[in-house]
Amino acid sequence: MVGTGKTTLTQALAAYFGLAVALESVDEENPWLPLFYGEADGMRRYALPLQLHFLATRMESLRRMRAEEADWLLDRTWFEDAEIFARGLFEAGYLSPLEWVLYRRLYTELSHLPAARPPRLLIYLSAPIEVVLERIRGRGRESEREVGSAYWQTLHDRYTRWISGFRLCPVLMLDVRHYDLLGDPGAITHIADKVEARLGRRLDKAGVQYNLLV
Repeated sequence: MVGTGKTTLTQALAAYFGLAVALESVDEENPWLPLFYGEADGMRRYALPLQLHFLATRMESLRRMRAEEADWLLDRTWFEDAEIFARGLFEAGYLSPLEWVLYRRLYTELSHLPAARPPRLLIYLSAPIEVVLERIRGRGRESEREVGSAYWQTLHDRYTRWISGFRLCPVLMLDVRHYDLLGDPGAITHIADKVEARLGRRLDKAGVQYNLLV
């Protein structure tokens, strides 16, 4: 879910284990996001190009990751692109039926590529909607703060339904209220232990100090 600290945790785990990282294309790297959230009719006008942008950049990251044959961390999966965001935009009427069919065809074909095989582990960050809204308001992205709470509630509900039926790989559930990486960077050790336990194997430690970037 937006606002749960995916990027912070991803960067902390990557530094702790010495892994490569691929982050979601947002801010200046994504020209569609401010249009989607910021314009009066942005969600309807830019829903399809925004989702195509996310899908293209996610598949680019996967291709690069698989080519290097190393362990990587991503801060969001490609499954969410289709099952959470694109589907949600279609159900809300922001994607037309024809656009939805086109997107699904493209997503389905790309999902058959070797690069898009499921990861070894999915880490799911859970939080009550009240915590999510507080974090969204606090992190200062103007385009997000102007979005009504009903949108975030619907997105939160969709995530809850989606993860309850996700079976493509093992899942580690983390409640974001139980740790504070910004206030206590040492908490990453406890989370890393959980990751290794769920993976069923040890990962090499980087042995370096890390900085959290948000």
